[in-house]
Amino acid sequence: MKKILAIAVLLVAFSASASAQTLVGKLLKGAATEIIDNVTDGKLSEVLLVGSWSYSEPAIELNSSESKALADIASSALATSLSTKLTKAYEYVGIKPGSYSFTFNNDNTFTSVIGKRNFAGTYTYDAETHAVELKFDSKLINLGTMKGFAYIDGQNLKLVFDCSRLVNFVTQLGAKSTLLSGVTSLVKGYESVMLGFAFSK
Repeated sequence: MKKILAIAVLLVAFSASASAQTLVGKLLKGAATEIIDNVTDGKLSEVLLVGSWSYSEPAIELNSSESKALADIASSALATSLSTKLTKAYEYVGIKPGSYSFTFNNDNTFTSVIGKRNFAGTYTYDAETHAVELKFDSKLINLGTMKGFAYIDGQNLKLVFDCSRLVNFVTQLGAKSTLLSGVTSLVKGYESVMLGFAFSK
């Protein structure tokens, strides 16, 4: 098994072709991706990030100072409430399955489609920390720069950002502040709340 995983890593490291990425993506579903990412300091995610991703649902990462048992219960209930509120706000601006996609290119540029609107820009990605920075070039809508994190699990991608930055992003796209007020009020009391988008290839 170790030999198979090692070969998969080498395939990724020395080939940027779409076919190699697809093959390795299929081989490394679930925990295997995370395991090899730890061994390679995130290099696997750096390679697999390149490509086109289709939005599936809101992504939520929560941390709390509560005890683990209480935190797990609270997080589960909170995540459900947040997902419901985020889905409503996202749909208002055209972010829904089949209408939102993100494409990362090898030259550190990206394109994104939200409904009938097209966006482009550049990105940086730190393989070791999974930190990602998206710089939008849009002139009509000031989306600015978004700093967050990109996590890949098999053929699934999570792009998550600080709550305030995510709220600002969706507001800039046209969401009413009332749609997002419930989101900010729900996350109070949590040390770290990262919100964003889940994608799949």
